[in-house]
Amino acid sequence: MVKRGETPGKKLLIIGGGAVGMAVSTGATRHTSYDVTVISTDKHASYSQCGIPYVFSGDVPNFEQLIVKGPEFFKEMGIKVRLDTRVDSIDLDNRSIRIGKEQLAFDKLVIATGSTPSIPEHIENSTSLKNVFTLRTLSDGIQIGKVLDNAKDLVIIGAGSIGAEVAIATARRGIRTSLLNRSNTILSSSLDPDMAETVISYLEKEGVQVLTGYTPTSINGEDSVTSVTVNEIEIPADVVLVSVGVTPEISVASESGIDIGPTGGIVTNDRLQVMRNGNAIEDVFSGGECTQIYNFLTGKPMLSHLASTARRMAGVITDNLEGKDTCFGPVVNPWVAVIGDLQIGSVGITTAEAEKQGMKVVSGIATGSTRAEYFPGAGKIFIKVLFHDRCLIGAQIISTTGTKERIDGLSLAIKRKQTIDELLEMETCYSPAVSTLQDPLLFAVKGAYRKMPKKGAR
Repeated sequence: MVKRGETPGKKLLIIGGGAVGMAVSTGATRHTSYDVTVISTDKHASYSQCGIPYVFSGDVPNFEQLIVKGPEFFKEMGIKVRLDTRVDSIDLDNRSIRIGKEQLAFDKLVIATGSTPSIPEHIENSTSLKNVFTLRTLSDGIQIGKVLDNAKDLVIIGAGSIGAEVAIATARRGIRTSLLNRSNTILSSSLDPDMAETVISYLEKEGVQVLTGYTPTSINGEDSVTSVTVNEIEIPADVVLVSVGVTPEISVASESGIDIGPTGGIVTNDRLQVMRNGNAIEDVFSGGECTQIYNFLTGKPMLSHLASTARRMAGVITDNLEGKDTCFGPVVNPWVAVIGDLQIGSVGITTAEAEKQGMKVVSGIATGSTRAEYFPGAGKIFIKVLFHDRCLIGAQIISTTGTKERIDGLSLAIKRKQTIDELLEMETCYSPAVSTLQDPLLFAVKGAYRKMPKKGAR
């Protein structure tokens, strides 16, 4: 381990102060002699972006609680952190970056610039209205939090996990909340429509107006927002949140000549070294939402917006900065979100994505109890499993407890290419306080098994 106070070594520059950037900065400082500088457009560093909706709900008391490491920590570590600062260009040949008129040399560079909110073109001009927001940074959260204190009507455009998490939080605060989505379902990247319907029903019972298959035509108001027009119907709104997805922030990388893939993300090799004209640049790495990775099941390029994936990528980059030869492989993208009292999780691919790739899917669905039905606190659990060629390729779970643990186990099962026959042999533990005698997961697997042709059948 390198002792603090040693003479600074080679210069490591990190562009981006999110999960990847800050994890690499601390890892490299602890285990190497690099002189580390982090440059970020954000006004804050080292905080939990995923936790912002839970401040709105009151589950987390304030935004300060989301800050993982404060400025003093990085100062003590000897890490220079420059916030609210934009890198204008990267010169790969001369190993330097430019910030205004300032030129900074590097020996190693990490590009972890993250993503920026996507805004539909037809409402882009309306986002300048007061109280129209996107939600990506802690600063965004703080601003939204202030206006929610006096809000009466909130319209959320986009029903991904952020939109749904915010919707339940604000509805429970007594704010009239409308959740709009252009597709005919919600959480479509993670859930099949039949599973999503359970979440929609729950949101509606909690007071959220869920409108699927609707595209807002305009956001209205002169100075501040007053309404959103949907199919010639005006929905009152004194606050609007646009949450329709994100776009990789790759402008400075692209302008430097770094390869950009079909996903819009930075192309790397399996060591997360960036590519230029198809060749790896040994001293330049990329990780996080701006980086193209690969799906374990389809082999296709993809982007991941999971903090857990970002943290794994940071570990690979740090290892390679230390001189270890570490690779980052394809992902199955295990995901979980907590929406009110529901824990919603998925891993692998959905039925729609599988069919898009030409995979014939056999599914099994089961509904059960989270624990013995006579035990206090028992709730419902909904499980769906997907198989292709008898191998597990996806799972979706909605429950009040235990979702993460099951998704984690099924993530490994997919990676190990476990078959339905192997899953049928799974042994599960039992206590009435935490489970039923037979886990509902087994019933879902058996449901799929009954639909499958017997081995050797034609």
